[in-house]
Amino acid sequence: MNLNKFKKELTVIILCGGKGLRLRPITKNIPKPLIKINEKSILENIIRFFLKYKINNFIIVTGYKHKLIDQFINNKFRKHNIRTLYTGLNTDIIRRIEKASFYSKKYSLICYGDTMIDLDLNKYFKFYISNIKKVLIASYRLKSNFGMLSIIKNDNVVKFDEKPILDLWFNVGYIIFSSEKFDYFKKFKKFQNLLKYLSKNKIMKAYKHRGKHITINTISELEKAKEEIKKFN
Repeated sequence: MNLNKFKKELTVIILCGGKGLRLRPITKNIPKPLIKINEKSILENIIRFFLKYKINNFIIVTGYKHKLIDQFINNKFRKHNIRTLYTGLNTDIIRRIEKASFYSKKYSLICYGDTMIDLDLNKYFKFYISNIKKVLIASYRLKSNFGMLSIIKNDNVVKFDEKPILDLWFNVGYIIFSSEKFDYFKKFKKFQNLLKYLSKNKIMKAYKHRGKHITINTISELEKAKEEIKKFN
């Protein structure tokens, strides 16, 4: 499949419905995706990242403080094809995505409204196109927050690594699938159970991202993000 054709048939669904409780008191008045990192909100950074790759069809699924996100999109991105869709206050991710499916094109890309990565989308899309029958998920290597010990017989320590990068990969979103895969969503009540099913039945494939990654869940992660975002292109 031609890359440009794929982009025209792709809808980006950005998950912006959560309450961001671990970022209180900041999120008492605004939803997490609208928190600013230096000059731009998280959501603006995400949208402009996709626009740079000529992705032009978006659905923002909302919940908590949804009217503020509506206002933000109307003010900042009125000329773009971005739909905001209120999906309830306490709705699981899987139901939010399912509601967005009615407006999605042939292919969908799900990403979290609190995560930014410097993924080369053209390479990522080509990888998906070559594995088009799978659900593709972006993964990132876990870095330990602790010094790690290698311990052998009689509790002797033979090696020490300060906060090493581990051979463990975690989900950073950017999940791509064809519209026919929406049938799987009806079978589950929780998004995590769907992901378990897809992996167990070998329907999912991972794309290992080795660049930069920012996810903001806590105040300390927000402060760190203000420095990390400067390293992004």
